Amino acid sequence: MYDLNRSDEPQSIALGLDYAAPADVRSEFGATLNAITPNVLITPALVGLNILVFLVMILNGVHPFQPTTDSLLQWGADYGPRTVGDGEWWRLAKSMFVHVGLIHLAFNMFVLWQGGFFIERLLGNAGFLIVYMVSGIAGGLASVAWHPYVVSAGASGAIFGLYGALLGYLIASRNSIPAEVLSPLTRSAMVFVGFNLVYGILQAGIDVADHIGGLVAGFACGLILAVPLTVEPAPRRAVRNAAVLLGAGFLMAGAAVKLPRPVDFMAELKSFGLVESKTLTAYRADLQQARIRKLSDEQVADLIEKNVLPDWAAERRKLAALKGLPPQAQGLIASVLKYMDAREQGWSLVARGLRAHDANAIKAGGAKELQAGNLAHAIGNHSANPKP
Repeated sequence: MYDLNRSDEPQSIALGLDYAAPADVRSEFGATLNAITPNVLITPALVGLNILVFLVMILNGVHPFQPTTDSLLQWGADYGPRTVGDGEWWRLAKSMFVHVGLIHLAFNMFVLWQGGFFIERLLGNAGFLIVYMVSGIAGGLASVAWHPYVVSAGASGAIFGLYGALLGYLIASRNSIPAEVLSPLTRSAMVFVGFNLVYGILQAGIDVADHIGGLVAGFACGLILAVPLTVEPAPRRAVRNAAVLLGAGFLMAGAAVKLPRPVDFMAELKSFGLVESKTLTAYRADLQQARIRKLSDEQVADLIEKNVLPDWAAERRKLAALKGLPPQAQGLIASVLKYMDAREQGWSLVARGLRAHDANAIKAGGAKELQAGNLAHAIGNHSANPKP
């Protein structure tokens, strides 16, 4: 899974059948897997679906390298206030097929293609799809639980789940896999998982919660889905696939119910932006109307108190009531409230000065307006250049 603050793609060591086992053992083991799962169907289908979704996004105007937050949310990215707060649980599944640019897509599809064919033969077509979806959804749940205000998307959690399932399978079926095959396979899978987890922890902006959630879910699935590698394991696979589906569905539904409902912080900021634009327009219109119609000071004060201050004060109370935000969001809200206070004080002083014919109050109101403008400029610079 990819979040919008990350600055680079993790590296990986892809896993395939080209491991350091004797050629005859490798050939025999590969023949057994081919007999158990004759056709690999899900891996190319998933790669194709991910690419198709990306192409459709691009054709609909999404930037191929730097998509906006709004466009990712429109296409189903995972975001706590929407996924959990608004009950849009479908985002947990759809976000697995939404990628943050071409590089992100290419990296994930490369890893899925390299390891997917082997893991699918090991788990079976249905088992592979179940692990992919369960791991991706579990990773999404872990992501919104750990940092609900991060907008994230991508197949990373599902792919980590596949490698976790491989590890679980190898551990549970170690007695039925030749030692010459088991050791290099286990080593390769552990190198992939270990390297990418460490890299994700050290590299700022990578959604480690999604990776770990997918990995743990996949590992548990692999332990359950492991069956002896015989030519006809289909009946056992069907029963275990059903057990994983039912168990995972029950556990994830329970986890979803327990998650706190975060506030849609970005929606609140958009609402504030609309109120700000409307209120500033109303204030300028009142002043223009006063000049054109030559209104009295008292009439202008009435217009300010009727058309400007009520909506502004209501929006300020709404923002001040937001609780449980992450530190960066809390800091931004505090700055916005400070700006709103300066605006409100300036307009109130101007209205009071007009009504009382007090030039000093009008002058003080103008000073507050200037202060509010400086605060707005500072907030704009902070938003345009966020800290990583």
